Amino acid sequence: MKFISERHSIKLLLHEKGAILSLTTKRYSYLFFISKRFIGMKKVVTADRIVAQAGYDVHNTLDLIKRRYGW
Repeated sequence: MKFISERHSIKLLLHEKGAILSLTTKRYSYLFFISKRFIGMKKVVTADRIVAQAGYDVHNTLDLIKRRYGW
């Protein structure tokens, strides 16, 4: 089960695998992760729409960030 809340520049994704809190500006999204694989923050380009491309899945989002940004 997934829960997605999108209000202005703050977005929240709750998933069985963890959670992502996103603070979005025009240029960057600051993604705060809480999962078994990673607890921390990643900064990505907003236009990349990383979370949507990863199918709103916490682990897929981390994998896509690693492939695209190298970290």
